[in-house]
Amino acid sequence: MVDTDMDRIIRYDGEFIHRFEALKERIESGDRPAIHRFLIDNFGFVFRVNQRYWKDAAEGDARAFDAADEATRRELARPLSHRQYRMVERAFSRWKDEEELVIWSAWDFLHDEERIYEKRVMSAAEVGGFSLILEQVYCCLARRQSD
Repeated sequence: MVDTDMDRIIRYDGEFIHRFEALKERIESGDRPAIHRFLIDNFGFVFRVNQRYWKDAAEGDARAFDAADEATRRELARPLSHRQYRMVERAFSRWKDEEELVIWSAWDFLHDEERIYEKRVMSAAEVGGFSLILEQVYCCLARRQSD
């Protein structure tokens, strides 16, 4: 999950993959309140990491990145895939009949056509993109609960 030494790098370790796979089960269940709670409890930390990245960038503080090994630094700089860009776009759908697609966009973004199983860390671009998607999914889930 989040590297304790650097407190800023999200690792695709066993714990993260377990949470990711459990997310699919929650979404498939269709239980919107459970999905909402699961996302907050298991992926809400991505918002904090994203805020830390922006704060550090504004202050010129790259210690977490500088302390990482070369392979990790390369992965942290990895851009979004074309499919991930499409998932961000899909998360901003305005059509009520596409709400299910909005919810699935969180899982699809991370899955990235099975690339999640090849990656070691979440890149800075992925942290930002996933934060945007989570915000939209939260709004979608909250909207439905208030109906």
